[in-house]
This record gives sequence, C-alpha cells and structure tokens, in this order.
Amino acid sequence: MMSRLASKYPFKRLVEGLKEQGKTVAVVESCCGGLINASIMAIPGSSQVFYGGSVAYNTKQAQKFLMNDSELHSKLLQRPPPAAGESEASNYIQSKFHWTAETAKAFCEQNNVDYAIAEGGASGPTFRPEDLDKGFSVIAIAGKGKDGKAEILAQDLIRSPHANRQENMKLFADAAATLAADTIGIPAAVDDSDSNDQAMVEPSIPSLDRATPLRTDAAALEQLEAREDAKLVVIRNSNDCLFSADTQLAQIRNSEQLQELLKTFLGLETDSGIPIFGIEVNEESEALLDLEGENNGCYFDNTRTHAPLLSPEDYELALYATAQSQWKRTHKFCNICGGETHLIQGGTAMKCGGCGALSWPRQDPSIIVLITNRDGDKALLARSPRHPDKVHTAIAGFVEAGETFEMAVMREAYEETGIRVDPDSIEYLSSQPWPFPRSSMIGFRATANDTLPLNIDTDELVSAFWFEKDSVMAASQIPGA
Repeated sequence: MMSRLASKYPFKRLVEGLKEQGKTVAVVESCCGGLINASIMAIPGSSQVFYGGSVAYNTKQAQKFLMNDSELHSKLLQRPPPAAGESEASNYIQSKFHWTAETAKAFCEQNNVDYAIAEGGASGPTFRPEDLDKGFSVIAIAGKGKDGKAEILAQDLIRSPHANRQENMKLFADAAATLAADTIGIPAAVDDSDSNDQAMVEPSIPSLDRATPLRTDAAALEQLEAREDAKLVVIRNSNDCLFSADTQLAQIRNSEQLQELLKTFLGLETDSGIPIFGIEVNEESEALLDLEGENNGCYFDNTRTHAPLLSPEDYELALYATAQSQWKRTHKFCNICGGETHLIQGGTAMKCGGCGALSWPRQDPSIIVLITNRDGDKALLARSPRHPDKVHTAIAGFVEAGETFEMAVMREAYEETGIRVDPDSIEYLSSQPWPFPRSSMIGFRATANDTLPLNIDTDELVSAFWFEKDSVMAASQIPGA
C-alpha cells in the first residue's frame, strides 16, 4: 500500500491555478493507476475545476473506461510495427506518444473541459517488451484551440532510473501535474504557508559518483582498474560510443586483453561502488573488444546523434567519456610553453613536461533558445548548412567574452534571423553538456513578434521559418527524429 499520495505541492499549484483562471480539467491515466486523479481530489476545492477522470490500464479491454468511444479505442490499438533498426522498447515508447495524444484530445473535447491530462507508460517491475528494464511515462496536455477543437499543447517523456513501481507512480504523477501547470501558465510560486504537511523536496541522488578525491590516489586507482567487475565505456575515434541497444549504452566487462588500453577514471556507481572507466579505441585496437564473442551484439554509433536516445544515466556517461576523449585529442601540447603534456589523476588532468602547468577539460558556454510567438502557437526554427535536409532546430550560438547568457540570446536571434526577442520574456530552462567538441548548452525560451519579416544570415543558416505547434509536435513523434 502506498504510504502517501503524490507530492502535494505540484497538485496544489495546479488546482489553485485553475481556480484562479476559472478553467477546468479532466484526466485519463494508465500506469499511474489513478494517482493523478486522487492527488487532484485531495486538494481542497478541487471540485470547482476537476470534473473527473479515468484509469485505462489495459487498452485492449478498456473501451468502457475510454468513454466507450469505439473510434478512439480503435485508434489506440493501431500500433505501427518497429521501423528498420528500431528496438521493441523504442517502438513501445513511441506508441505511448500516440496513445496520450489521442486520449488527451478526446477527453478534452468529449468532457467539454478546458484542459485534459493523459498519462501512459510502464512503471515496472516487469515490462513488455523484455528489452525495457526501467520505468517511463509519456504525458500529454491537451487544450481547446481557437476553433473549439482540442489540440496538444505539450507532451513529454519521463524516464525513471529504476523499476520500482510505487516510486515511479509518484514520480510520473508529480511530473504530470508539473507539466500541466507549466503548460497552462500557472506560476510556480504558490503560497503554501497554511499547510502543516507541506511536501518536502527530496533531492535526487546522482547514479554516478565522480569520486574526485580518488583521482589523486594512485594506489586506489590501480586497485580499481584491476577489479574484474569494473565497467568500461568505450569511445572510438572520439566520435562514436559503443551501444548494446538503441536506448542503452554498452558498459563492457574489464578483461585482460583490454589492460593495455589507456583508461580514464569516470567514477563509481553510487549504489554499488563499482568503478567505471572510459577507454578509447581506433580501427586497429577495436579488435580487442571481442565484438563477435563476449560482447556480441554491441555496436558503435555516432555519439552526437545517438546519445540523446539514452536514459539520463547512460547519457551522462556517454558524454562524459566523449568529452574526455575530445580533450585528449586536441590538447597534446601545453598552451603556455608548447611542451608535451602527459595525463595524471586517472586521466582526468594533464601536466606539461616542460613548465609543469596543469590543465583540465574545459566547456565553452553556448546558448540554445526556443523562440515562440506571443500567442504561443508558433516556434521559430532554423536549418544550418551542416544539418541534413528538412532538419530545423532552435536558435543556438556561442556566448562571447564579456557577454551574459541573456545578451547572447538576444544577439544570436537577431544576427541569425533578424528577430528581436522580447527581453523580459527570456527564461532559463535547463543545461546539458555537448562535447562536440567542448560546449555546454544553456537552454532558454523567449517570445518575439512573428509578424515582422525574417532577415536570415545566409552565412549561418540555410532557412528559418515560424512553424505551427501542431507541425512541430507531429515531427517530434517520428521515430528517430
């Protein structure tokens, strides 16, 4: 039995915000098992904004719980087969984007509410298909458009680092409430001073302990490197990672034939204490990996394009190892005296053999900004000459010396597209490493006037357009996009 409902704060924020706006919501959920519905109902006054909801756990048998809508039920059962090279797990996850989008729109329209929340995924501990081993949930938020028809306002994939059903149900329910509140435009600061049981925010524990004190302990590093259970993340030519599946990074076992390869200490698994090292191979040393024997089924793929499909834990390891490899490739000589450098501290630092200067991997700050129009139904996306045909992305660029992140957002948008973003609209979202070769991407969103003409810098861009939200949403659901 669950010890409590989902965290109170995101649901209080959602309910109080809906009440203030005079809006209503309905819910349909799957692997959360009713937790979203129950957590909304637990907030006093929720009956003013919450009309009810449903739990459709087994889609095949759940037509009655899907408003007995035979057309909707038929749509949900139409799951396309995996594309060429696509794993069963990836195909299953993609099917939940379709499931949540269709159910959210149907619940919004047929229940005559302003918004609808749909959740679908797998919480564990057992999974179908078998190559899925951690919980996930896709959440969709639908709202009424200008024509009165429901449209998808937001959709997100939530990945869990484990397969604990009870904890995943809470995680996904909280994420659903948060995404709904963010999408509807409900401020995050909600006065909860009257509550005596305000939810405590529990900090998440990283799955990788970088164990920085061990880097200077040569004896300890030698013992860790000799352990048979040590795991190895493999990088080839600084650009490719070794994968065991479309959505899984290979972490191969330490072996005698790999001892001659240079290893970089990445850290320890937080739960088990197992050491993790990065190793680098090229076409000649790749044979040491025994990809036709012990590591059969593993394969190399481009880190830049394939790593975003990984879980957050595997993603961190892949980019961490790639960043170290890129740095070693380009910093073989001291930038002060030109002397040859050698690795120290488990491969995480370099020391010049001439002047003794120390150096570490660096990250160059870059901004990436999603610019939407002031109505929030269009996004400004651009195509760079280095991108494949039809691929358009958010505006991005390096932060220059003496420049704030916000100034870089305004400058890059204007230089590349001729658009002046609204300065007060610039909002920080998140960040991620991007070691291609050594960037750190700082993510923002902002608004701008979409009625003004675009003035594209043809040295930087091939094209730029204001894309309708529905078009962007449809493109994002294409496997591999």
